Amino acid sequence: MKNFKRTLAAVLSLLLILSSFAFAASADEKVYYDYDKVLLLGDSESSGFTDYGDEFSEFNRVDDSYAAYVADFFGAELVPMACPGFRTMELRCMLDDNYYPSDDPYLFKKVPHTPEEEIMKKSPQLRQAIKDSDLIIIGIGGNDWGAYLGWVQEDTLAANILPDDYRAALSDMLKNAKVGDDVIGMAIELADYLNAVDELMPALVEAFKYGFSNLYENWEYIIEYIYENNPDVTIAVVGMFPTYLKTEEGAPDVVAEPDPVSKTIEDAIIAFANKHMIEGRDKYGYLYVDTAGTIVEVCHPTVAGHRHIADRILDALPDARFPYTDISIKDAEYKAVEYMYLNGLMKGKGVTTFGGDEKIKEAELSEVLNKISGDFKVTDSTKDVNRLKLASDLHIISGEKGIVFTVKHLLSMVKLIFSGKAFKALSRAEAAVEIYNSIK
Repeated sequence: MKNFKRTLAAVLSLLLILSSFAFAASADEKVYYDYDKVLLLGDSESSGFTDYGDEFSEFNRVDDSYAAYVADFFGAELVPMACPGFRTMELRCMLDDNYYPSDDPYLFKKVPHTPEEEIMKKSPQLRQAIKDSDLIIIGIGGNDWGAYLGWVQEDTLAANILPDDYRAALSDMLKNAKVGDDVIGMAIELADYLNAVDELMPALVEAFKYGFSNLYENWEYIIEYIYENNPDVTIAVVGMFPTYLKTEEGAPDVVAEPDPVSKTIEDAIIAFANKHMIEGRDKYGYLYVDTAGTIVEVCHPTVAGHRHIADRILDALPDARFPYTDISIKDAEYKAVEYMYLNGLMKGKGVTTFGGDEKIKEAELSEVLNKISGDFKVTDSTKDVNRLKLASDLHIISGEKGIVFTVKHLLSMVKLIFSGKAFKALSRAEAAVEIYNSIK
């Protein structure tokens, strides 16, 4: 538990230098797909580990964890394969027979109770569960860089390579820090006062680079392994969250007001840490779950925090009536995209991702227009489509003729040019709206 506080101090020191439906529903309610088997992968935060309790959450179901809430919502079997201390490194070891970073001093060493050999015996169960699951929830990554920096700082202190006064003062500060203390501000002031940054930073910089490089590499391997072995599975990736919404022991409903400086810095760090997950959503088409606003004890979610994450997962899961989670029913483009999808005119970029922000190419547009008219020339051009080009193409497939229509079309072209939007490349969502408006 002190590791997280060490982590915050370390990070800030670093910053100093640098289609079966499951439920009946009314017309306005979300309709979920049927998930019979839910697999949980991750670290202590996803396992249900608590800072103020003694939950044994290693590969174990914890009733008040967000995965349990989600599984129970669907009446599904939960396969709990999350473990405190896990990084993507340990998880990949269980999936990849050719991967074992023996030079990493912390490999499997930060798991509180289960020996490495016992963990590796679970590999066949894990691999089979990946093949059998309908929904896989992944919450991992914080130990790759955050806790890892804390481990490195702790060992750096123990190795006596820092000035004695700084080592003793920082060690004493971290040991005696309490929930609600401004550990970040204290660490900054201490480093500045004792001029010890030069000794500590090289180790932390290398740890930072090492942690994130492993995170990025292993993340891609894990996601690709899952899809290779279960192409149709739904993956919900739980983003990391800042920990400034803290409660006090014995007062789980009282949330301390976060320090504004700490809040700003943590938000920036977490945004950077989640970047690879968000980019992977666009690449692989999995669901990304934004968990901002999670309430924690010290650094692990409270019961209310787990409930919050569970609700965000349920929000992110696709509606069985419309699969694309990146287009909300509240978005102006929703009706157009829904029409294009339901009528087979446009497909998404992923199973649950429409990719509305991507530029539409002439090849894709020509196929859409050919589906509408039946005789529009299909091309393989990869050029972007601008509004003027689309307006002209829509004029061609309209089938309307006559001088009045021609004049109206020319006037609309002139108006479009003078608006300054004529030559702007269109996104897929914008193109869907223009097409929808022209044929409805």
